[in-house]
Amino acid sequence: MAQNASNAPMRATIEYDNGKTLMAQGPQALHDHVASRMEKALGKNLPQMEVRFRDVSISADIMVKDETDVTVELPTLVNVIKTGFREMRSSKHVVKKQVLKSVSGVFKPGTITLVLGQPGSGKSSLMKLLSGRFPVEKNITLEGEVTYNGTPANEMQKHLPQFVSYVTQRDKHYSLLTVKETL
Repeated sequence: MAQNASNAPMRATIEYDNGKTLMAQGPQALHDHVASRMEKALGKNLPQMEVRFRDVSISADIMVKDETDVTVELPTLVNVIKTGFREMRSSKHVVKKQVLKSVSGVFKPGTITLVLGQPGSGKSSLMKLLSGRFPVEKNITLEGEVTYNGTPANEMQKHLPQFVSYVTQRDKHYSLLTVKETL
């Protein structure tokens, strides 16, 4: 790469004419350009966050009922009442459902990480847990350790929304709000 008089590497020129010229150098060049402009405007480096998780397990106690004597009948008043009594008498038991089992990893600052898995394998649960949006209820058991720049998750819980964002799979945004306002 060519060097100027100050021995600093030359940066790619980013054109603002249209989307094609904006992305001509690639997404990393655009990211570097925006980051350097923001750092210059703020007068300091952009914050970096390393997320580590070790032996993270999530399990939930769910109620399962016995449906061995399921019959389909016409919805008459008598049949609806009989079905209601049958459902109250049916045996129910609690089953422990393993959502995640002993998952470990690191998300480094400035990197993009792809999380792949089968449907129902716990990808969304992991991302919700790391972003502080996982609903912790009495029937859910969380195990393992999550740290943000070395700080345990329980100490960061109050400040986590300032550092971490999570966008759900479902597109739930308000067209009149900006991306920042939506997040």
